[in-house]
Amino acid sequence: MALLTIFCLAATAAQAQRRQRQAQAAQAQNGSVWESPAVALEYQIDRSWSFHLDTQLRFDQNMSRLRTLQVRPGFEYALSPNWALAAGYVQFTRYLPGARQSRGPFQDILHRTRIDGLPVAGRLRWEELFFDDGRLLVRTRALAGVRIPLWRSPWELALSDEVFINVSTDRPARTSGFAQNRAFIGFGRQLTAWAKGSLGYELDSIRRLNGSFRNEHNIKLNLAFSLN
Repeated sequence: MALLTIFCLAATAAQAQRRQRQAQAAQAQNGSVWESPAVALEYQIDRSWSFHLDTQLRFDQNMSRLRTLQVRPGFEYALSPNWALAAGYVQFTRYLPGARQSRGPFQDILHRTRIDGLPVAGRLRWEELFFDDGRLLVRTRALAGVRIPLWRSPWELALSDEVFINVSTDRPARTSGFAQNRAFIGFGRQLTAWAKGSLGYELDSIRRLNGSFRNEHNIKLNLAFSLN
């Protein structure tokens, strides 16, 4: 009986340690380096409507381990040459043990213009993310970006910044208010009449519960295709 009790206690302790290791593996550490290839497809339905499908993978450990897959289909409606509305659905699939899956709708307000000849874009996004444990995260994301042509070459310098604000959450690992900032710099060019590509670096600064920040370094490769 004593041996059985000892065996049960040892098994319980081992199971607790295994769960703790899985939870730690699912969490990114400060200074983590990720690689994120992304593909965007666009199909122009008519003069006002277009369909978009954005997919992004995130790897770590020198591209040897897949962390997440993001799939985001949606429709965009052009209100004018500079303003548009968009809406769709996003699915975040996380592959590490202990990670939570999430999905939900999103809505965008988009603005595109030129300032002194430079293409400038802005986006305000509202997301409602439902997790597989029944919890909900509502957040807004504000993005601004500019593309700067490099002399007379086909290359351009891309700069952008995106701020994440949690509006409402019942997840214990998140709080309302400022949540994250993403700053991007990269180089891109038109590859063909229907394809563009860019390669750059993104610094993700994520706010912890204690108010400090965790930084993640993200190498991003983006390909965009027009299907028309």
